[in-house]
Amino acid sequence: MFGLGKSKSVVGLDIGSSAVKAVELRAAGKGYRVIAFAIEPVPPDSIVDGAIIDAAAVADAIKRLFENKAFKTKEVAASLSGNAVIVKKINLPVMTEAELSESIYWEAEQYIPFDIQDVNLDYQILNAGTGADSQGTMDVLLVAAKKEKIADYTGVISQAGRTAVVVDVDAFALQNAYEVNYGLEPDHVVVLLNAGASAININILTGDQSVFTRDISIGGNSYTEAVQKELNLPFESAEQLKRGQPVDGVGFDDVKPVLQSMTENVLLEVQKTFDFFKATAASDRIDRIVLSGGASRVEGFAAALQERFGTTVESFDPFKKISFEASKFGVDDPANLVPQAAVAVGLALRKTGDR
Repeated sequence: MFGLGKSKSVVGLDIGSSAVKAVELRAAGKGYRVIAFAIEPVPPDSIVDGAIIDAAAVADAIKRLFENKAFKTKEVAASLSGNAVIVKKINLPVMTEAELSESIYWEAEQYIPFDIQDVNLDYQILNAGTGADSQGTMDVLLVAAKKEKIADYTGVISQAGRTAVVVDVDAFALQNAYEVNYGLEPDHVVVLLNAGASAININILTGDQSVFTRDISIGGNSYTEAVQKELNLPFESAEQLKRGQPVDGVGFDDVKPVLQSMTENVLLEVQKTFDFFKATAASDRIDRIVLSGGASRVEGFAAALQERFGTTVESFDPFKKISFEASKFGVDDPANLVPQAAVAVGLALRKTGDR
């Protein structure tokens, strides 16, 4: 959303709280192919709730990513999520683009709980209000991100010897990747649910429009911490068990009830999100849920979603229409890794100078 400079391709860099992921794409025929791909772990607690706590550790992880010589460009697109980002659909009297750009800061003040001087603001007109049923109002998607948070993220990228030219929002990067790989279905309501280590991003789409977004502060780490507490284990052992690998005489069956109870907590938050959406939307149906992020692989998570919401649940393949030779990039477990790449792919589809 916040871009600078002329239009050329960038590396999509997803700075997550458990790992940093980078993807570089090149146009190939009518589509794209991956020319560089890498993932590096981030030390625990270096990023907490989307806030960078240990900038040096995060910069080091990004540096290690780019030791991979396949990456050709030094310019990157990164993204933010969590409580430093506000995404709101607002309803305004119909006005021209020029009038809107003049009045948007004043209009935004009433919707943003931060000082307007402390945020970077962007917007997109969803419905210009020129149709027969417009009633003199227009719909605008407002996006605000704290300048301090943007500076933290662009700062670690600079420390790693790269330049951030686009700062997006996780939910919109996901949408970008989804549209390129799955196309648009004008009348379908699709939920993009990205379950990362410290948060779950939800973006509800109708056709090409994001009609509702929300970040939930639960993620894969919450599952690990629950296992850690219940079975009195160190974090690393709990993480292994969560992934189905037995540790010191404790088997996966001992962990399943803990994971199920955590999934129940997640489902309650997802239910709340859907209730908020249905209260404000013209339609209350959801046609399908598309899952990405490492935590979406937790045993039983997809099945529990399907059962609770009675809708199709599928795994997001960000390489469905993008050529990706996993073995060429040393990826020996694509099924586990592909869901984690969705945000990075969406970012790699951006160009410098994009709005």
